[in-house]
Amino acid sequence: MTAQSVQAGASTVSTRSFLGGLICLSLLMGLSIGYSRVITTLYAVRMDASGWMLAAVAVSQSIGMLVLATSAGRWVDAYGARVVFVLGSVWGMAICLLTPLVPTFWALLLFTAASSLAMPPRFVSINTIFMSRLRELGKQRAGWFRAAHVIGMTFLGAVLATTLFPLHGPVMAFWGAAVIFGLNIVVFLLGIGRSGQLAPRQRQSGKRESLAQLFKGAPAQRVAIWEFSIQSLNAYFAFYIVIIVLRYLHLPERTAGFVVAAQGVAFVLTLVAAGRLVVRYPRESCAVGGLLVVGALVGLAVSREAAEAYVFAALLGCGLGLLQIINLTEFALLGETIGFSQAASINALAGPSGGVFGGLLGGLLEHWIAPQSLFLAFIPLFLLLALTRASRRTGPGV
Repeated sequence: MTAQSVQAGASTVSTRSFLGGLICLSLLMGLSIGYSRVITTLYAVRMDASGWMLAAVAVSQSIGMLVLATSAGRWVDAYGARVVFVLGSVWGMAICLLTPLVPTFWALLLFTAASSLAMPPRFVSINTIFMSRLRELGKQRAGWFRAAHVIGMTFLGAVLATTLFPLHGPVMAFWGAAVIFGLNIVVFLLGIGRSGQLAPRQRQSGKRESLAQLFKGAPAQRVAIWEFSIQSLNAYFAFYIVIIVLRYLHLPERTAGFVVAAQGVAFVLTLVAAGRLVVRYPRESCAVGGLLVVGALVGLAVSREAAEAYVFAALLGCGLGLLQIINLTEFALLGETIGFSQAASINALAGPSGGVFGGLLGGLLEHWIAPQSLFLAFIPLFLLLALTRASRRTGPGV
C-alpha cells in the first residue's frame, strides 16, 4: 500500500513537472513566433516597404504552415517528436542569424518565407505530444497550453520586439530571435525530455493517410472547420478592430489598444479558468460560447462608444475561449482515432489557414462592405456550428 502511494505520488510529481515544462515551452514558442513577426514587420517598414510589400511579408510568414503541415506529421511518425522539434528550431536559428546580413527587401522576403518553414516541425511536434498526454494531464487543462502560446505570441513577443528593435537595430534584434529559438531547444530537452518523446514508427506504404483522405472523414472536417473559423475571426478582429476604432469610430489610438487587449485578456483568462466548466458541462459550454460570440459580433457591428467596444471585445474573447477549449479536446480525441501526429497536422493547417483568410477578408471586401459591418457575416457560421456541435454532444469527452 505504501509502495503504491509512493508510486502514485511520484507519478503525480512527474505529471506536474511535465505540464510545467510543456506550458513553459508553449510560452517560449509563442514568444519566438510573435517576436519574429513583429521585428520582421518593423524591418520592412524601416526599408520603406510599400503596402503590397508589407502584405507579401505577412503572407510569407504563414507559407511554411501551408506547405509543410502534412510532411511534419510524417516526420514525427518516422523520427520522433524530439528530433523534428530540435531540427526545426535549429533551422529557425540559422535563418534568424542570416536575415539581417543582407539588408534588402527581397532578401528579407526570401528569409521570412524560409523562416516560416521552421514552424510546422515545431508546432506539429509539440501538439502531437500535447494531444497524446491530454487525458493524463486532465482535459480541464486543455486551454492552458494555448493560453501560454497566446501570451507569448501576442503580449510578450510584441512588447519585447518593439522594445529591442528601436534600441539595438535589426542585427541584434534578429540575433535575439535566434537566442529565443535556442532557448526553445533547451526547455524542450530539459523540461520535457524523454517523457515527451513518442516512439518513432517506421513509415509504411498505405499506413498513413494523405491529408486529403483525412479530410473526407466527418470528425476531421468538424474540428478543422471549427479551428479555421475560430482563427479567422480572431485574426480579423485583431487586425481590423484597430482600423475600425480609428477610421470609423474616430476614437484615439489608446482606445484601439485597449480594445485589442480586452479581447486578448478575456480569451486567455477563459482558456485558463474555464476548463473544468467545459469538461463538466460540454453541451451547455458549447451553446454558451457560440451565443457569446454571436452577441459580441452584433455588439461590435453597432458599437459607437469606447465602453461598448471594450465590453463586446471581452465577450468575444470569452466566447472564443470556450469554443477553443472544446475544439482542443476534440483534436485530442481525433488523435486517438487517426494518430496524434495526423491530428496535429490538421490543426497546423486549419488554424493558420483561418488566420490568413481572416487577415485578407477585410481587405478584399472593404470596397463593398465596411469592416465594422463585416462582423455580421460571421454570425450565421458561428451560430450554425455552435448549435450543431451543442446538439451533437452528449457528455464529457464526446
